[in-house]
Amino acid sequence: MFIAHLPSGYILAKLLLKKFKQTKITNKAFFTLIMLGAVFPDIDLFYFYLFDHRSVHHHKYFLHWFSFWIPIFLIALFYFIHSKYTAKPALMISLFSGAALLHIGLDTFVGDVWLFAPFIDQPYVFFEVSSRYQPWWLNFILHWSFFVELLICLIALILLVRKKN
Repeated sequence: MFIAHLPSGYILAKLLLKKFKQTKITNKAFFTLIMLGAVFPDIDLFYFYLFDHRSVHHHKYFLHWFSFWIPIFLIALFYFIHSKYTAKPALMISLFSGAALLHIGLDTFVGDVWLFAPFIDQPYVFFEVSSRYQPWWLNFILHWSFFVELLICLIALILLVRKKN
């Protein structure tokens, strides 16, 4: 995914907002947490370009591991439930990490993701994007899957415009 992580976070926030309306988190904080979580795993791109010099696929870094985010999500969620839905920090961590899990799931659509890292060193992808064009990112933009990203962006835009009206 290139352009759909932030819009997908917005869609997730819109879907979850009604469910968590009774919490003491403002709508602004609610949307901010989820949308930041939806793009946060790609913060490893700074390391990828500035220090690692692109020697290892950035999806191999721990911020793109389900084994990193799932325990964080589950521990926070169980604590939130155990607190009878009053532990605000636990909810905030659940929302953020849940959005990060969405990010990784979306990356798996057409990008190699090491789903079982660090236990299994094997990339998985739903649909392969063949390398035909230079620069490399043209292969993704000219692939049919980019339409899915545009569709996600369109849905987010419709939800945003509908909210303002």
